[in-house]
Amino acid sequence: MSPSHRSALLPALLLAAGCGASGTPGTSATASHSSAATAASMAGGNKVIGVMSQNLYLGADLTPVILAQTQLQFLQATTAVWNMVRKNDFHTRVNAIAEEIAERRPALVGLQEAFTWWTQSPPDGAATPATTVAYDYVPELLSALEARGFVYRLAARVDLLDFEAPTLLGLDARTMDHGAILAREDVHTENPTAVVYSNLLPLTVLGQPLFVKRGYVAVDVKYRGESLRFVSTHLESFHPGIRTLQAVELAQALARETRPVILVGDLNSHPGTEGAAVLAGAGFSDVWPALHPGEAGLSCCRAEDLTVLNAPFVERIDYVLTRGLFTPRAIEVVGADPTERIGGLWPSDHGGVFAEVRIGDPRFAP
Repeated sequence: MSPSHRSALLPALLLAAGCGASGTPGTSATASHSSAATAASMAGGNKVIGVMSQNLYLGADLTPVILAQTQLQFLQATTAVWNMVRKNDFHTRVNAIAEEIAERRPALVGLQEAFTWWTQSPPDGAATPATTVAYDYVPELLSALEARGFVYRLAARVDLLDFEAPTLLGLDARTMDHGAILAREDVHTENPTAVVYSNLLPLTVLGQPLFVKRGYVAVDVKYRGESLRFVSTHLESFHPGIRTLQAVELAQALARETRPVILVGDLNSHPGTEGAAVLAGAGFSDVWPALHPGEAGLSCCRAEDLTVLNAPFVERIDYVLTRGLFTPRAIEVVGADPTERIGGLWPSDHGGVFAEVRIGDPRFAP
């Protein structure tokens, strides 16, 4: 959800949360494009690397669930969420996302909101975890890419929010958020790291406490004789103070990193504010304005219903940032053109951000 859409909901969410306290952290790990830079990045002796950030979109707005005041309101909200998730069918829109990746062939892809959805019938709420898979975004995306002749692998994953609730449809719907990194088959990665931030948004849903887990994933990368660290994150949507603290956590975690770093993700922050400002202060450079000064680079956010055709992006909260010896070569927002829709659905409520940078001392760039 975008910052502008969140503003009207923030007071109610803060009331439900009580304050911006910290939660307890947990961890877990696990066709050629038309640009000349992309063609170069696939060639054998150069230092150009393509990367991409993509928020896959959970498929519905959970705010009515969070704000429900009665059991009936809660069940109506959970039912509406599950119906919208099915309407925004990931089985269909994954093909649009796979087409975008296959066209550009990034070496690394940072994914946010890479959800798994399960169902269970008869429903029993959270008493027994639902295990019947309805949608599993990462495996589906990997399969869609392989069907197009492009092999990627899951290089790192962090498990985040896990929430299950009954509906009025005679079933439970359970969802788990993941952050993930995909690596192209020829790209060597190691040392996967998965971290849940210690500063988390605390909510109360029908009197039950719930912490909204956010985090980041990272891998070491060896590419064309160069070593770097690749990081993907998703900062808090609903609370500017907490997302700023999460960015501080990330900046501190990367402070001792001596290798070049590429950081991608949904920062839920406008340029120069909150998380984006913290990371700029930590030495990260924003690739978009380096190549498109004065251009907005809008990447977010569409309406909840991805069948709505007239749904332009209105703000920029998705980023590719670098620190170290990198030279920006290209950057674009994908998923904004109606021709990229498949089955009447936009790929996501966010656009993807694809960028190419040259690794190494710019004095020796070709």
